[in-house]
Amino acid sequence: MKKYICSFYILLFLITFNSFAQNENFTTSWPLKMNSSKSFDIASKCEILVFVEVFNDFAALSTQELSIKTKVKNVKEASVKFWKKKTKKRILNNLNNLSNESLKEVVTIQKTDSWEEISNIKLKNILPSHFSDWYKQTKLFYTNYVKEQIRLAALYPRITSEILLLSNNEIQGNNFKDKSFLLTFDDGPTKINGNTDKLLNVLNENNLTGMFFVLGDNLEKRLQASSKKALNSLYGKNKVFSHGKIHKSHQKYSLWKKSIDDTNTLLHSIFNVEDKNELMYFRPPYGQRNRSLVDYFDAKNSKIIFWNIDSRDWSSKLNAKKVAERQIKLMLLWRKGILLFHDIHAKAQKSVPMIYKYFKNTGIEWKQSNIYFE
Repeated sequence: MKKYICSFYILLFLITFNSFAQNENFTTSWPLKMNSSKSFDIASKCEILVFVEVFNDFAALSTQELSIKTKVKNVKEASVKFWKKKTKKRILNNLNNLSNESLKEVVTIQKTDSWEEISNIKLKNILPSHFSDWYKQTKLFYTNYVKEQIRLAALYPRITSEILLLSNNEIQGNNFKDKSFLLTFDDGPTKINGNTDKLLNVLNENNLTGMFFVLGDNLEKRLQASSKKALNSLYGKNKVFSHGKIHKSHQKYSLWKKSIDDTNTLLHSIFNVEDKNELMYFRPPYGQRNRSLVDYFDAKNSKIIFWNIDSRDWSSKLNAKKVAERQIKLMLLWRKGILLFHDIHAKAQKSVPMIYKYFKNTGIEWKQSNIYFE
């Protein structure tokens, strides 16, 4: 009997300990403390340098090699070339935004360094020994990440996505002010007291707001189960925009305009939009759209809102901690932008507070959801 009681308490301790470790002792593999603007810049610099190594490895591949690597049969060379050019420019701009006091820490660089000079840095040979695990993990992370990005570029515009834009009225977040970020959430709302409600409580607890891109069908179901007043109260200071009526690619969808208009009308009726002719901001499912859809928003002087920091929180391979780690690395790399999560999944409820707390004293800005895009 004593043996079983002992085993029970050991099991109870392990469960309690693991729960505590997952929720309270969240850390990344970055070996230095993240507690100031300078510490953000030091980590950002090192993330960028590893990214450049991996980027150059992929840039050296032939079109045929890229096709094998990305599993894209017909690589759109012009799109890949354009993505590489834009990415190089963004990376050099991000290095230029580093604080002067961070330039000599861990690895020394100059703000005026060219792409070639940055590329010639042999990180593996000069990083302190206690950075070894971080370097290996980060190299692997960016190997997968750059492959993700190049694959999207290789498919574009045959399959459109957030990787490249069709119009100036499309927003990725790359033009935000340095160290400025916006939270966004897709696919809700869920049923009453579901993941959408729980996430909104988490945002309120941390004094954060986000943009919610809702599906018209889901919103209609939630409306029928509650009321307009309840929905306004639920979202509070958060802004609600359109993700279309159903979660279907709008690139070759013949009813794309009806999907947008029906959801737009529903949003107007619930959230008391003053201008009934206003076309609400829209995020196309999967980021996929066609030229006619984009022209429709251009004509209405409205925006299509994408993202440049994708959590991939829908993936069964990533738990909440891994989602947070991914977003942290990409925030350090890109230094600004729009974070994509899905409120229909529970992971954001844990990963968003992890990210918020990790960067709490680093001087980053969390944009309010009522931001107006010019």
